[in-house]
Amino acid sequence: MRSKWWSLVLLLPLPLPGEERDPFQPAEDRCQVAQLTQWRYGGAIGSPEQWIGILQDSAGKWRRVRVNETLAAGWKISLLTAEKIEITTGPGCDPRHWRWLREEKKDAMDKPVISVAAGGRGGKKRAADISGG
Repeated sequence: MRSKWWSLVLLLPLPLPGEERDPFQPAEDRCQVAQLTQWRYGGAIGSPEQWIGILQDSAGKWRRVRVNETLAAGWKISLLTAEKIEITTGPGCDPRHWRWLREEKKDAMDKPVISVAAGGRGGKKRAADISGG
């Protein structure tokens, strides 16, 4: 009886059959939520009945997306308007939902113009101008 008990104790530290994971490598991100911060929403075209969203992925590629379309890692477009887009990341993923607002970038021509009359010579004063030299 004692020999059976000792043989059982000796077998306990052995690993169970299955896939081993390298403890020095980061855990696999099956949901790929780390990429979410790298995606950008450029807006939408179409009508409220059928919006087509313009979404830039983490690789910089622009994609056309629609509501209920499935993206990488099982993400699904759950809401799409001209101002925002929301995805559902999938079961077991955190966060469950992710939302982007449309980015508004202004072109150079939209920047305020410094007029000659308002700015004197049309620019900032240099240190030499202020010191009198």
